[in-house]
Amino acid sequence: MEQANQLISEIIQGACDNIPSATWDSFSITIKALNKMIEIGAFYEEGGNMLSFDPEENGNDITMKIKSLREQMYRLSPGNGAWYSTYFTVDNTGKFQTEFDYDNKPEFEYTPSNEKFIDDLKTFPRDEALIPQWLHDLAGS
Repeated sequence: MEQANQLISEIIQGACDNIPSATWDSFSITIKALNKMIEIGAFYEEGGNMLSFDPEENGNDITMKIKSLREQMYRLSPGNGAWYSTYFTVDNTGKFQTEFDYDNKPEFEYTPSNEKFIDDLKTFPRDEALIPQWLHDLAGS
């Protein structure tokens, strides 16, 4: 778990380093992931306004850290499968919250093919009872 916590810290710090303001109040990162597809949305709040930003603008590749985090967390509890979405919220004091969603179908901006979801299940197998119904339906089994 120590390696997963380190990756979370690196992802948050990498994103924070790209906020184009020194007076932000909080920021959030929304991540949707499959084995070969990662989508990141990042917003910061400043003076009551929510503004988007690129969490990788300075070249700090948090996408590979996200991929590593997903793999590491899977290894900690392999029968549960890998998470599909995660949300990080950080305030300007450094306090943060995380939420990992293992059950709901991720709503990507560009919908992945069914094969991408099936590939993800093959890469990160789950105990039969933990395969969500939407994934059963999608896989046709």
